[in-house]
Amino acid sequence: MTVNYHIRGRIIQVPSNYDPEKRTYSGIWDGSLKPAYSNNPAWCLWDMLTHPRYGMGKRLGAADVDKWALYAIGQYCDQTVPDGFGGTEPRMTFNAYLAQQRKAWDVLSDFCSAMRCMPVWNGQTLTFVQDRPSDVVWPYTNSDVVVDDNGVGFRYSFSALKDRHTAVEVNYTDPQNGWQTSTELVEDPEAILRYGRNLLKMDAFGCTSRGQAHRAGLWVIKTELLETQTVDFTLGSQGLRHTPGDIIEICDNDYAGTLTGGRVLSIDAATRTLTLDREVTLPETGAATVNLINGSGKPVSVDITAHPAPDRIQVSTLPDGVETYGVWGLSLPSLRRRLFRCVSVRENTDGTFAITAVQHVPEKEAIVDNGASFEPQSGSLNSVIPTGSAAPDGGGECS
Repeated sequence: MTVNYHIRGRIIQVPSNYDPEKRTYSGIWDGSLKPAYSNNPAWCLWDMLTHPRYGMGKRLGAADVDKWALYAIGQYCDQTVPDGFGGTEPRMTFNAYLAQQRKAWDVLSDFCSAMRCMPVWNGQTLTFVQDRPSDVVWPYTNSDVVVDDNGVGFRYSFSALKDRHTAVEVNYTDPQNGWQTSTELVEDPEAILRYGRNLLKMDAFGCTSRGQAHRAGLWVIKTELLETQTVDFTLGSQGLRHTPGDIIEICDNDYAGTLTGGRVLSIDAATRTLTLDREVTLPETGAATVNLINGSGKPVSVDITAHPAPDRIQVSTLPDGVETYGVWGLSLPSLRRRLFRCVSVRENTDGTFAITAVQHVPEKEAIVDNGASFEPQSGSLNSVIPTGSAAPDGGGECS
């Protein structure tokens, strides 16, 4: 006879302003912790990292782990989403037990997989980057990057067809099946018609919800189908501003097929008119906006109200601290903003910094968590752009 036990789990450390039963937060967190039961994956990970007996606490102290990043991740995990049965449930919960010793990195990776995040050592602490919509940190144009010997600044590569899965079998612990393993099949019919049926089998670590298992599989499919591009480029000292996980905007004139970015040559504050370093073409209909860098070093989007000359634009408001030779990036109604998430920053021997970033589609969250669908706009006005679909031997690449 086999006997199964339903174990609630450990009492762990959670934020002092957090109610783990109601999954609510009160006021501003002061950084202190309190003991409580919680199946929020962020604080289960904190317990595993800092506990000296069964975790990594003998090598990592509390000061070595970015609890502020875990706090934001924990809040994101607690947000309610449709459960697939007409109700709602937390976006992510974690219910698992570890019965044997394993490599620390493997355990850490499994915990992070439950939260759509990855661990990053930023030089001072172990922090975490979660795949969720975030604000753009900086727009990059052709005037920012260091060109190579061939005169190319932005270099693009594309995922291989074999890496674009169209169906996923997700194994999870099913309470409705006596806490045995069940399999949730997630498919994308349109992608199957286009690419064929490419099946991936995966385990949803710590998952005890069919809805969460379905979202985990759908997240894999949509990530591989929507975020197919990788960009590499080289910067000067600007590369110091970034850490992995930052969202950046690429305003590449060559890729877009039109002028979408450059530098501000002069500013007329009285008339809110900017003189640009190149001539731009604005649509006759539809609102166009321009992204400028304010005095705090943050990009601000403002409406363009007039186009008095080919190289001059008038804006609705002039952000505080805008300076000459600052970066501008144009957003047109016919072009989708090209957002990327920084995954690697490397310092070169000549003092420049090499940046690698992967495509970021913020609408993916609504598709995965709420079942929304959308038809993304093109990021180029060129009639023919590389898609990577013609590279079955391992991906495509273009410059």
